Amino acid sequence: MLAASMPQSRPTLRSRKIDLNLLVMLETLVAERSVSKAAVRLGLTQSAVSHALGRLRLAFGDPLFVRAPTGMNPTRRALDIAAATRAALEQLERTIDDAAVFDPATAERTFRLRLSEYISSHLLQRLCPALRRAAPGVRLDAAHFSGDPREDEIIGDEIHVRLGASGTVSEDRARLRLVDEKFVVLMRRGHPARRRKLTLAGYAALDHVKVVGTIGTNIIDDALRLRGYARNIVFSVPSWRDARHIVANSDLVAAMPARWARDEDRQAVHVASAFPIDDVRFAIDLEWDPRYRTDPGHAWLRSLIAREFLAGV
Repeated sequence: MLAASMPQSRPTLRSRKIDLNLLVMLETLVAERSVSKAAVRLGLTQSAVSHALGRLRLAFGDPLFVRAPTGMNPTRRALDIAAATRAALEQLERTIDDAAVFDPATAERTFRLRLSEYISSHLLQRLCPALRRAAPGVRLDAAHFSGDPREDEIIGDEIHVRLGASGTVSEDRARLRLVDEKFVVLMRRGHPARRRKLTLAGYAALDHVKVVGTIGTNIIDDALRLRGYARNIVFSVPSWRDARHIVANSDLVAAMPARWARDEDRQAVHVASAFPIDDVRFAIDLEWDPRYRTDPGHAWLRSLIAREFLAGV
């Protein structure tokens, strides 16, 4: 009884270390069915193409072509390899073309956006419809900052739209300043403090709601501390929306970005007073990894974000 022979594993493409130029030659030979025609198309000598064919036959363990009255007929192995090579080349060409030109009407791409809660309320309601109209194949993966310091890192092609102190500069990222924002003091319409001009001492004496996890509100506490004051913070809440609701139903006040303090209801329940420190401001920045500065799709989206954000404020 003959012992069954052990199947021998076929060498991988990596172990063969095939020059990718040889695959291009094979694809051309399959298309031309002639060494001489392939040589002309490739701008090489017939000897060079013949030598390349010999290396391909050795690497793949297949004759690849057989002689026929009309020229060279490719084997099934040659046809399969040539088809895969052509598909890979076409994909590479598309990738290179897409990197050079971005057509929003036909693009299929997913962008990641991380933004502050205050900003998202103004931006997404405008940005998403605009994206749908201009780039129906583009997807957007948007998320809020949660307050974790690690979120400050920009990962890959992620775009950040965030609050920041005016004048701050980071060298490891590209930045476009969208706006410098100011604070106001929000209170309910019947609040006793509404009857008088709000001084710094008067502001500090009030009871406060603070939105935590937001750079801007920490700036307020820092500015007060430098002037010898501190807020009596009764409630710390996670969002500007929460603060608005609390202020509407209590005698607490909240320092808020001016745009967020606007009450669009016909029967407004809030009023906004000027913040008593003129230089307490913060910025809204668009930030991204400098590696994507010249990426046309990335640049297009950044421009759209800036346009839609500024149109909505």
